[in-house]
Amino acid sequence: MPEVVSQRFDAVVIGAGPAGTVAATVLARSGRRTLLAERSTFPRTKVCGGCLAPAGIASLRDAGLGDALDSIDPLPLDALHLHARRATASYPIKQYLSIERGRMDQAFVEAATDAGATFISECRARVGVDDSVSLEYAGRQECHRPDLVVVADGLSGSSLAERDDFGWDIDQTSPMGLGAILRDPPPGTTSDGITMRCGVEGYVGSSRLSDGRWVVAAALSPEAIRNHGVQGAVHSVLRETGVDGKCAPSTRWKAVGHLTRRRMRRAAGRVLLVGDAAGYVEPLTGEGMSWGICRAADVLPYAEAIGRGDDVSAQWSSAAERMLRSRRVICRTVCGMARRPRLLEFGLRLSSRLPFTGWASQQLCWSHS
Repeated sequence: MPEVVSQRFDAVVIGAGPAGTVAATVLARSGRRTLLAERSTFPRTKVCGGCLAPAGIASLRDAGLGDALDSIDPLPLDALHLHARRATASYPIKQYLSIERGRMDQAFVEAATDAGATFISECRARVGVDDSVSLEYAGRQECHRPDLVVVADGLSGSSLAERDDFGWDIDQTSPMGLGAILRDPPPGTTSDGITMRCGVEGYVGSSRLSDGRWVVAAALSPEAIRNHGVQGAVHSVLRETGVDGKCAPSTRWKAVGHLTRRRMRRAAGRVLLVGDAAGYVEPLTGEGMSWGICRAADVLPYAEAIGRGDDVSAQWSSAAERMLRSRRVICRTVCGMARRPRLLEFGLRLSSRLPFTGWASQQLCWSHS
């Protein structure tokens, strides 16, 4: 555990997921004394976010994290296999990567420390109303007043608990997100790409990892989970698409809560929010993580402006809106269809007869920010 009590930091980044580690790396490489604080123990097991979209991959390479990404042996994914009721269709997609989040997070933490950042795990961080940061770790309590605070502690983070101005607006009717890592292939899964099975109670997606295991992500209606439990709701979706098999009863599902939620604001004073901590609108496969990476990679100009005493709150928020506006329209449309299997079944049957379907499926992939 590093001694940080006597140090003065230019930037404190809270959360060591992809968005937080990218921000910490960019800031540390610029010469800023950067602290990366994480509440979990590292290395850790993480089941959320099994795919990286093309835009996220490109942003990582542009930020100099390509070697760290390659070190975890990501598996290329070039096809999307969709199932709705009795209809099935396969589409070519721009290359995604299937990644094991625990390995990726550890590799990115190492890249951040190689860039000069100080990393503390098992650390509870709180942002005060004056933009100070209180840390509790290893029996110590500290207070830091950095020039910049980047909050990247995800959907369930507590670092902004004292900041009512950053409160959540959560759509309680939106689907619940769940994830798991399995040793055996999920029922009805195709090994060469992303498989998505869509039913009236939600949809289940899966892809293979480079180590032979499988990552599964599901978006299920709250009502289905209440009525059938997680296993029962997943099985219902599989059965509706013609698969009788079940995931193993021992499967440990990790819940991420409602998939549509917004922050009252994304920035204020010296505090910038990135990744899921900044808000979440049900994304397509692999996009949520990539959104956070792309925003974090762009943090340096805002850090410089804050250092000059400028208020960048409006600019930070508007830049995020510009980047995501069109993608959110696409995500809402596609995810909405996924929860209407009769409509999606018709679309899949129709698409097999249209010559531009391959081109259209490529355009759905988020390839640049």
